[in-house]
Amino acid sequence: MFAWTLLIVSFLFILTLRGILSKSLPRPNRPTWLMIILGVLFVGGGFLTIIASKDLAKDSSRKKWPVAKGRVVKSEAIVSGIIRPLVIYAYQVDNRAYVDTTDLQVPGFGNKSKQFEVAHTMVLEYPVGKEVQVHYNPDDITNSVLIVTPRWNTYGQIGLGLVIFTVSFFFLILPRPAIVVRQI
Repeated sequence: MFAWTLLIVSFLFILTLRGILSKSLPRPNRPTWLMIILGVLFVGGGFLTIIASKDLAKDSSRKKWPVAKGRVVKSEAIVSGIIRPLVIYAYQVDNRAYVDTTDLQVPGFGNKSKQFEVAHTMVLEYPVGKEVQVHYNPDDITNSVLIVTPRWNTYGQIGLGLVIFTVSFFFLILPRPAIVVRQI
């Protein structure tokens, strides 16, 4: 996924440079400040897309991590500006005990009653004493997760980056149509 994103962003970047620097294409008749803003948006959108795709690839690799059995030690909804579940769990690897926490990847948006409802539902799904499968990083056993799927905001960042990148791309390379004034 990351390689394809990098390839597409690089290809569009080269096309944009070629379109801007080409002598055969009509130059956009736009103010310099607008071209600078579009250029910054173009680079920023591409950068956001590449970084988020790299995060997506890293998060997707969690599915290949080893699995250990664990137990939920504590499960509650916490309030710190937003209401989220907090699950503390313990697991063992090579006869050594480890403890970690998770918010179960619950997004932090919505009104308070919806946040409470989601957090409460998640807390009920992970009661104290429940046996859970813990995926841990073989290179750093203290790094573990209960949910191996990527976070929702990673997909949002990729989408936002692609939209910013693509829109600025088209505004950068598409020439502004000439205004024809007819005399009567």
